[in-house]
Amino acid sequence: MSGTGISGRKVASPARLSLMVGLMVVLAFTLPRYSVAGHATRETLGWIVLAVLAIASVVQWWFLDGSGRSRFLRLLFTLFGCLVVGMLGMIAWKTVGGGVPLGFATLSQGATAGVLLHAIVLVFARKD
Repeated sequence: MSGTGISGRKVASPARLSLMVGLMVVLAFTLPRYSVAGHATRETLGWIVLAVLAIASVVQWWFLDGSGRSRFLRLLFTLFGCLVVGMLGMIAWKTVGGGVPLGFATLSQGATAGVLLHAIVLVFARKD
């Protein structure tokens, strides 16, 4: 597979793939909230979106060359660090605000903050 689209541009990029993995993590942390709240339709849609993202991620992985795959693995460490910072930041925010620092909402909001931080890091460290 060449990994290029009709216009000749690269279809796959390690940054795009790391953001898709981050989005899957956010969805995985959000699904328990829907399950506990009894939102079966939203939970079902979440599982469908998670499956589509997983398939798209596998296709993106196939299109990456060797250097792209090694860069993606490095970006996963960055994503993990951003997720930890996002979780800790959200726990601190909830604690200072007088709310409950742990729970499904805090975890999903912390994951969202972490993926947003990861996207910001990718914008400022753009290499491809």
